Amino acid sequence: MTLTRFALGAGVVVVVVFMLLVAIGMHGAFTPIIIILALGGLIACGNLLYGKHSHGAAATARVRPAQEAQNRAIDETQERARLAREQARSQRRQARRGRVSGAGGGGDGGGGGGGGGGR
Repeated sequence: MTLTRFALGAGVVVVVVFMLLVAIGMHGAFTPIIIILALGGLIACGNLLYGKHSHGAAATARVRPAQEAQNRAIDETQERARLAREQARSQRRQARRGRVSGAGGGGDGGGGGGGGGGR
């Protein structure tokens, strides 16, 4: 795989250098046309290599069972963490409401200082 990527990168560099040499060497009216055609060729080759119907796209579109299980586990963990955050938020809100409503009444003289803030 790395050899393929290296060859692709080297090919792109060679074509770009060739385009620059053509642009520098020829000051005629065809220079922009040659550059546009070369860019079109690069785009077409890129679509063939990495486009929707390429072999690489088909390989990345597959979802293997192990990937699916890992994705499901990650989703469940994130959902549990979200529920824990929401529960902690609601407990903090209820504690604040209790402090605010109990502040003027005197109560047992405890002062209304809640429990340990985690931060």
